[in-house]
Amino acid sequence: MSPAQDHLRAAATALQRGQFPAALAEAETGLQDHPRDPALLGLAALAALRLDQAAKAADYLARQLAEVPDDRAARYNLATTLAGLGQNDAAMALAADYVGHAKLARLAGYLCQQQGEMMAAIAAYREAVTLAPDDWESWNNLGNCCAEVGETQAAIEAFENTINRAPVDLPEPFLNLCQALGTIENREARLLTAEEAARRFPLHPSVQIEHGLALVGSARNDAAIGVLYAAAMREPNFGEAHVELGLLYEHTNRLEALAALIAKAGPEPGNQGLEFLKAWNLRRQDRFAEARALVAGISDVVSPIRVAQLRAEIADRLGEPAEAFRQFTLMNQASAAASRPLSDQSYRAMITAQTAALSAPPGLPVPQAGLAPIFVVGFPRSGTTLLDTLLSALPELQVFEEMPLLAQVEAEFPGLAASTDAAVITAARTRYYALAESFEGPAAGRRIVDKHPLHMTKLPLIDRLFPTAQVVLVERHPCDVVLSCYMANFLLNTAMRSFTELEEAARTYDTVFTNWSRARVLLPTASHTVRYERMIENLEGELRPLLAFLGLEWRDEVLDNQASAARRGTVRTASYAQIGQPLYQRASGRWQRYRTQMEPVLPILEPWITQLEYEA
Repeated sequence: MSPAQDHLRAAATALQRGQFPAALAEAETGLQDHPRDPALLGLAALAALRLDQAAKAADYLARQLAEVPDDRAARYNLATTLAGLGQNDAAMALAADYVGHAKLARLAGYLCQQQGEMMAAIAAYREAVTLAPDDWESWNNLGNCCAEVGETQAAIEAFENTINRAPVDLPEPFLNLCQALGTIENREARLLTAEEAARRFPLHPSVQIEHGLALVGSARNDAAIGVLYAAAMREPNFGEAHVELGLLYEHTNRLEALAALIAKAGPEPGNQGLEFLKAWNLRRQDRFAEARALVAGISDVVSPIRVAQLRAEIADRLGEPAEAFRQFTLMNQASAAASRPLSDQSYRAMITAQTAALSAPPGLPVPQAGLAPIFVVGFPRSGTTLLDTLLSALPELQVFEEMPLLAQVEAEFPGLAASTDAAVITAARTRYYALAESFEGPAAGRRIVDKHPLHMTKLPLIDRLFPTAQVVLVERHPCDVVLSCYMANFLLNTAMRSFTELEEAARTYDTVFTNWSRARVLLPTASHTVRYERMIENLEGELRPLLAFLGLEWRDEVLDNQASAARRGTVRTASYAQIGQPLYQRASGRWQRYRTQMEPVLPILEPWITQLEYEA
């Protein structure tokens, strides 16, 4: 045995016994006579690492790699050590050649992720999990990166792999998966995932809150209240579960329960969540001056989106448009920052492309039996929720409020809008009714009212699926609509993201109405227009022609929006707080108070103001 091997064996033996100083000393002694021996350099580095001498270890590893430049393990060890020393650029230079080496690929993915280079990180993590399919941590990191860049379906698959491959139950992948499913509004899958997480982690606070929110997303508010109440009772003070429970009470108009929750908390000086909820409740009681005094001391840390929304709504009602608009802008900026993009293409770009492809319907319509659904459409914040609430008073109708009926059918039957295959169209129509029954139960002979505002861009699909459908368009002054969308705290999907910038909101309005106008020329769909301002001024005068168009008998009950709102229960849209109030006119012409702020987008909207015959 050579002297170098003697030192090597002695160093290795000391290392195995945990005698790290002796191992380092033995390796360094051997290197005095054999300074280029790769094995001795590697052992010296390992011993130095065990002694927390990372800089010395990096020096030995660099020398080792110089002797064996093709040794991927040596490259990985040096890259890892340099990353631990914060020398990420040098580490990345070594890890960049990761193809075919799972550990290097994982390290490259991590380094790219830390530097915000998400597409490069995704490529590296994909190589890592291809080479090491059971590397659940790389699957989880891949999911986070995909979610960050809007590759939501890929993120979902990565989080599912994380859950299936992790050696122990961990709540974080379930929470990540729930967030991704919520992003694409897959309510059923989100709820199933949250329920499984709650079964596995019954006392985990974030899991229980997510379970409650997933129930809310599936319109199971009573069950959500039960889950959030149980989570709140386990909190040592007025924490996140209390706040979410209070917001749900307010959203479902259970204001007495909200007041009781606040009263039960008692004095908790400095509790920001409690102070926020008190101010939120005062706003619902129209006690805006008191709410302002309270919200002044609330930190944005509670929720920058909600706090800005609260401040904005208070300023709006107190007649301070400049401050209100500033706070709405902060709300939208925070909302956009917190929401991962869903697609590389904006909603406006999608609709523009769709409009360019519009053409006359192919072939003859496929006959249908019975009455087709009524579709209530209109740009968001036009008054569609008010109208569908009023129509819900009619016993022959069953209202579906922004349920993904058309979207689901469209996803399951690609190309349906241009199809001439009678079997496909009939199957899609059957699927639509099956989905409706699964969401709301049997319709019992009632006619469906499918209210979904932006389905005004779905006329080709509606015409193909239901050639005898009747479409009701709700109009409102373009400036009021665009401003109201900018002021709304929407849950951001691809379309709603358009409303986080005022100019984009105005251009989206222009694009959507261009699509609607073009489709109305090309398609024979029967339509009728209801105007929000006329509903507010003369409800009966506006609704009698509508019911005649729909072939329905007049009933006075249709005029009582408060009774209808009470019967229908929870309102899913941003209008939940207004819909149960007596009809009011303060929202008509509100944009005039914000004329200064609206000035930049007026040239975009003025053609529609003229075309819809509103006063300029």
